[in-house]
Amino acid sequence: MGEDEASLAAVVKAADAVAGMPRWIVLAVIHAFWRKANVAPQVTSSVLNAWPEIPASIEEVLSFKAGAAAEESDPFLFFHPIATETIPIPALDEYMDLVQNRFFIWKRPTIDRTSLGRALIEGSQSYGGGQYLDALRSLKAQPSYQSIWLGFTEGGRFFRNERSRHNLRPTLASSVSEISNPSSSFENSYACKISINVSIAARELKRRALGLDVVS
Repeated sequence: MGEDEASLAAVVKAADAVAGMPRWIVLAVIHAFWRKANVAPQVTSSVLNAWPEIPASIEEVLSFKAGAAAEESDPFLFFHPIATETIPIPALDEYMDLVQNRFFIWKRPTIDRTSLGRALIEGSQSYGGGQYLDALRSLKAQPSYQSIWLGFTEGGRFFRNERSRHNLRPTLASSVSEISNPSSSFENSYACKISINVSIAARELKRRALGLDVVS
């Protein structure tokens, strides 16, 4: 990650406080916010504890399984030995935004990434086909996103947005625009915003853990 063990102690401690989620994803997200947005590790830890759907959603793509009983595969070639460049893939990548240094927003593509991954696997096994070509086109298409206002931080603590929590559906249909609180307008109107591609952060960490090269 580029820092010595002593400087990462707070990051590791914060990751240890998040239970029941993929630790490598939790560690990657906490580290990314600490390094790129100067967010205290315990704050990001609290965000992930409040929203376990975020690590689960990232894992769905980075530890891809075509079915419940299927083995893990890599249809998007994130972990191919020659895929050293860290290239954003808008159709797949998820983002967490920090607005005004206080408000957290989670953005995830609306595309069905499980079906997309299955089509790529089946296409690679059958040497192409219409479904495979459609999947490739989907990867290059301009995505739409589902956005959820997660909550805000104040005084070193994170306060979850209970309205989003209550309205969250498996399809993540809740949107910032649906929140009655006037502060929801900050998604498109703000003085400053830091947007972190948390999918890339997790991909890089997993590649390093696998002993693969990473070019950031």
